[in-house]
Amino acid sequence: MTSHGQGFTLLELLCVMAIVAILGSMALPNYQHSLSRSQRTLAKLALVKTAHWLERQASMTNSYPSTLPDAVWQTPELRYRLQLKHTDTTSYVLTAVPVGGQAQDACGSLTLNSAGAQGVQNASLGSAQCWGFR
Repeated sequence: MTSHGQGFTLLELLCVMAIVAILGSMALPNYQHSLSRSQRTLAKLALVKTAHWLERQASMTNSYPSTLPDAVWQTPELRYRLQLKHTDTTSYVLTAVPVGGQAQDACGSLTLNSAGAQGVQNASLGSAQCWGFR
């Protein structure tokens, strides 16, 4: 009787490593897409939160403030830079510009104006796709 060693052969280990690499290459793009969508959702929430603050201030002073306190639109780990642009004293446009890894997002910059119109800039997808819930 011959004694066989317990364990895996090199071929078995290579097959397992190949399977893990294939599964990882399929899972990574899905993970990155989910991360991008979650960051986009945080940006939309930050825009809406900022718009609500602007409306509250305008209801008290009859005009929109020209600047915003940091506490209004700071969101931890947000991959967007928020901008406020006044078109006049009675209207504004808020823009969430993607930065870092989020800059490759197909939705580009998200916009929200004083009339509540949602839009996108520099995007390969439409406003309905980027602002919609899917």
